[in-house]
Formats: sequence, C-alpha cells, structure tokens
Amino acid sequence: KQWYQRRVRGCSEICDLVKGREFAEAVLINNHASDASVKVADVRDVGYLEDYTFLNLTTFQVLTSVFLERFAGVPRKVCVNVSSLAAVQAMPSLGYYCAIKAARLMAYKVLALESPDVRVFNWSPGPMKSAMTDTLSRETHNVGIRQFFQSNPWVETDVSAAKMVKIVEEDSFTTGEQQDVFDREKAI
Repeated sequence: KQWYQRRVRGCSEICDLVKGREFAEAVLINNHASDASVKVADVRDVGYLEDYTFLNLTTFQVLTSVFLERFAGVPRKVCVNVSSLAAVQAMPSLGYYCAIKAARLMAYKVLALESPDVRVFNWSPGPMKSAMTDTLSRETHNVGIRQFFQSNPWVETDVSAAKMVKIVEEDSFTTGEQQDVFDREKAI
C-alpha cells in the first residue's frame, strides 16, 4: 500500500502546482481498470480481492476526492468516470471487473446527488484495443468472451474520446447518467 500513498501524494503535488491559480473549469477523467478474468466461484484468495478492489475502486475514489478538494473553488467541476457496458451487464469470466465497474458507476451516481455543484458523467467508450483486451482474447476461460475480443470489435480511441469531449464541452448530459459511444441516449 506504500506505492498507493506515494501516488496520492503525487496527485496532491500535481494539483498543488495549480493551487492559487484561477480556473473557470476543472475536469477529471478517471480512467483506470485492470483485468480480472476469473470465475467468481473459484476465487477464495482474500488478498487477491483486497488488492483488486484497492487498485480499481479505492484509488478511483481517493483520486476523485483529492481532485474535488483541490479544485473546490472552481466554478465548474466535471468528474468523468470511464465506465463500461460491464457496469450494467453481467459478463462471464469478468465478474469482478463487472462488480468494480458497477460500484464506480453507483459511486458517481451518488456523487451527482450529493454534490449538485459538480457535473458527473459516466462514459462508456466501447470496446477498445488494449493490453487487457489482448489478454482477454487469448486467456479468458469463457469462449464467448474470448471470441468477442478476437473478432476485433474495436472502437477507435480518438473517435470515442472526441465524442466524450463534445458531450462534456456542450454539457449535453444529465449529471450522474451513463452514456456510451453507440448513442445509447437514455440514462442507465
């Protein structure tokens, strides 16, 4: 956990670089996750679960909290959770990935209710080519998930990012909702 404390200090130090400056807007794009391609019924290792939750949920929350503290005086604050279809749809062999994505989605929905001065957006960017999806295409135990990622269903990163930026810039979302790159407009 020492590495984590160093990262929180690092985040605080980066935020301190802008302390005292005037900003009209501050945007946090919170995008981090790691693979957890395991069968839910097979996991008995408490240390694994603690580490996975710590990396993918605890650090997510602390980064959000540090950001909101450091930019408390900024008139427009936006927190974006890079979410996933996995936050709302169960996927075999990705149970803990789904659980953490769902927890982050709910945390940001609650943040939206608790902090009306913060714009909160959950963005599902679509399937993207990454080290994690490369691993899933080769190593996950579920054939359907493996075949999906082997079929090259990728959304271009720049296309998804541009759409998200446009939505945030235009403020064309209901705070707390989740939207995805495939124009699924209803809030989830």
